[in-house]
Amino acid sequence: MRKPIFKTFLLPAVFLLATCAPLFADWEEKKKYHYVPDGKKTAPTARDKKLAGLKKSLAPYTSAFEIETTTSNQVTAERGTRLSIPANAFVDGRGRPIAGKVSVRVTEVIDPLDFVGAGVDLTYYNEKDQREFFQSAGMFRVDAAAAGDQPVSLAPGKKIDIEFPNVVPGEEFWVYRHDANMQWKRHGHNQQGEGNMFSVGTRRYTIDALNTWWNFDKPLPEIACAQGKVQWQKGAGRTAFTVHSVGISYKGSFARREQDLSSFRVNVHKGSIARFLVIDNSGRIGITAPVSVWNKTGFDKAEDAAKSVCQDVGTIEVAAVDETIASDKKRLSDFLGLEVREYKVDYQSPAKPGP
Repeated sequence: MRKPIFKTFLLPAVFLLATCAPLFADWEEKKKYHYVPDGKKTAPTARDKKLAGLKKSLAPYTSAFEIETTTSNQVTAERGTRLSIPANAFVDGRGRPIAGKVSVRVTEVIDPLDFVGAGVDLTYYNEKDQREFFQSAGMFRVDAAAAGDQPVSLAPGKKIDIEFPNVVPGEEFWVYRHDANMQWKRHGHNQQGEGNMFSVGTRRYTIDALNTWWNFDKPLPEIACAQGKVQWQKGAGRTAFTVHSVGISYKGSFARREQDLSSFRVNVHKGSIARFLVIDNSGRIGITAPVSVWNKTGFDKAEDAAKSVCQDVGTIEVAAVDETIASDKKRLSDFLGLEVREYKVDYQSPAKPGP
């Protein structure tokens, strides 16, 4: 009998998933220099560098691999997602087989700050076009490109087997995929191995598309609304900000961009424990202590007063964070009280069939 195979990774002690609005309205990928209207080059400012460091800390882990397409390949990403890729799996934009090497990038959304920084909306519209709200067991995407950064697709009939760390066990999670309009569509159910007290098992699924998000989720039909105020440091300027509701008793988050500069409203799951995180345009940060969310239905954008009842969660003090903390994912997570800890993945745990 083969011995179980284990691999050690990191896992957030707090399980959450982010439904993310863009963190900063003016954020974009910065090059070393950019041109101003008079044609002169200007080096990035201190603010640019700080925001770039914070953005990197919030971004999900992405692992890169270079594989030979004519043979089958098995790769394991930073946080434990394992891919089994068949030989001759890729074609170019004209449907021609790709020979030679292909670069594969795997992005995993597992840790709290991954979810805040992913920038992916997790509102779902079901087959009746009714809005629902995801709680998740994790999310990933697989991107691939040939030489010259040429995008590739899976060849007809080719699929990739996925083993994703089963950090939130449960049969209620289905697999959803982003479509061409960036809307979630239910794709199928996964098998899961639950692991044991010393390790986590895997969620097992087969994907038939690249360059898109895949998500293990359960949609809930109702949501609550929270509201609060923002307190700025004395003498510090005010800027627009994004507020995130971060699940503590569940894996999930919602976000909303605010221009008011002094108050906020945001969706949060009913009857849960959550924290509320504010990040402003200059990289200043504030977060609440854990809040017990009431069990009343409300929506952050509802115009009907009867549907816009929001729980008051108090005032969040927003302040600058030392750059050595803001630019380091682990230190920032610890600073915010969203601990990251180690876990092991058992890839041979028995899989339970889906419903």
